[in-house]
Amino acid sequence: MPNVWDKYYTEAARSFDPITVENQTLPQMMRQAVQEYADRPALTTILPTGADATVTYGDLDEHSDHFAAYLREELGMAQGDTVALMTPNCIGFGVASMGIAKAGCISTNVNPLYTAHELEHQLTDSGAKTLVIIDLFGDKVDQVIANTGVKHVIVLSLVDFFPVIKKTLLGFVLKRVRKVVPDMATPHTKMSAALNTGRRAAQGRDIAAYSATVQPSDTALFQYTSGTTGRSKGAELSHEGIILNAHQAYLMTEGQMEGSGETTLIALPLYHITAFALIFVAGLQTGGHGVLVPSPRPPSNLKTAFEKYNITWFTGINTLFAAMMVEPWFDKKMFENFRFCGSGGAAQQAGVATKWQDMTGISINQGYGMTEISGVLTLNPPADNRFGKVGIPVPGAEIRIVDDNGNDVPLGQPGEVIARSPTLMKGYINRAEATAETIRDGWLYSGDIGVMDEDGFLEIVDRKKDMILVSGFNVSPNEIEDVISTIPGVVQVGVIGIPDEKSAEVPAAFIVRADDSVTEEAVLAACREDLTNYKIPKLIKFVEEVPVTLSGKVLRRQLREDYLS
Repeated sequence: MPNVWDKYYTEAARSFDPITVENQTLPQMMRQAVQEYADRPALTTILPTGADATVTYGDLDEHSDHFAAYLREELGMAQGDTVALMTPNCIGFGVASMGIAKAGCISTNVNPLYTAHELEHQLTDSGAKTLVIIDLFGDKVDQVIANTGVKHVIVLSLVDFFPVIKKTLLGFVLKRVRKVVPDMATPHTKMSAALNTGRRAAQGRDIAAYSATVQPSDTALFQYTSGTTGRSKGAELSHEGIILNAHQAYLMTEGQMEGSGETTLIALPLYHITAFALIFVAGLQTGGHGVLVPSPRPPSNLKTAFEKYNITWFTGINTLFAAMMVEPWFDKKMFENFRFCGSGGAAQQAGVATKWQDMTGISINQGYGMTEISGVLTLNPPADNRFGKVGIPVPGAEIRIVDDNGNDVPLGQPGEVIARSPTLMKGYINRAEATAETIRDGWLYSGDIGVMDEDGFLEIVDRKKDMILVSGFNVSPNEIEDVISTIPGVVQVGVIGIPDEKSAEVPAAFIVRADDSVTEEAVLAACREDLTNYKIPKLIKFVEEVPVTLSGKVLRRQLREDYLS
């Protein structure tokens, strides 16, 4: 299939060659950034109260050097060891993430809302030896640490990097007044103490030597993603894959930039590949200032960020855009300096996008991607933004629409979206069979059904197989079924996604029970024990039978049709 979308590229995008992109490891990228932007603000943590703290590129470089030295010299971590990072958006995420890379280690980003059960799986599967965790969820460590290979725990706080007096006061409020910081029995080191130790250890040492032999093709990140086979899988992403994906996005949007140094409101979670590669890494490449909101829920948490900073760049998801527009503080004046607004992770409803444009004067550019491709695969070019479409392939990427036999279908006809790109994952760690099923002859089989028009614009017309898409997060029906099936008295269970006005979809469980001892309360209690909140079924229905194949596999399409009818 000819690349009919090339006509929408700039000259730089058309001539994109991944070999010519410089600084293809994260430590190299950080060193280049600090040479160019040392005194610029790099990251700001802003709390709902308006309290904030900022570090420059020079600060971020220095702190991450100290963290790298702490990992290597104090903890004895070696090149290629895994460090888990479990925190919401804050400066500490950036310091730890860059420090892990500088130490020559591999990161694995963990959803801070994970239950102890989910945390244990990722720590064990990734082989993590050190865990960096936010103090808000430190009690989860006590429940799982003995069952993992984690030897060291470092605890950070949202108010790390705030001025001393403000940090002390805010820390007291969080711990003693609001009581949101639980006690933690597991031996641990505070991030501030780790950095002090690392600063002493770094004296006279060449920090760059820790990662001097790290190659662009080496693994930088084990990024976990839910799949149809149940437990989440770790996609093995390389340094060059992440950096090239950020550069691909830059080539699609450079016309919206005025030089460098965008001020980006980062509301999407950094532990997710979209925010990590396309906002955090891309921002560091271009000297941007990331304003970090620990949680966008409720949407009023964003108010002070808009009031205190001149935001020029913002990426969200459909549900966030919809929620913001009904906030009493939402005002068109806040968007006067916007140059780009992006959407990804979930289908962007045309009605919401149209209303957003009417209220702000800013168009939402929808994209499409996946963890396995290190971030973005397609994006609407700002000069030709088409609502309902997810855009054209980013430079260097290719997509095809194929039938069940892998043959290209005619333009305008639906088929499975397959892709290849220099940003493609190496595979799923510890999942050779799943890797072989997903990557065939160098092409990633997405499982999504799409239609390409004559201009090369892609429309996604059906979801990825059985996945449930809750506010942009993939949820595996199998994972929920596995939990519910362990409840005494449950004979059979089938889980599907059903439409929801706020979250696009929510999980619904259909259960065959042996007797009335299996109640809705018992099912919810079991789910709360092992599943993050957004994975807990919002509808539980007891039925006489769940449709299955001869081999016992749940026929979710039939279950969905039965429910909708």
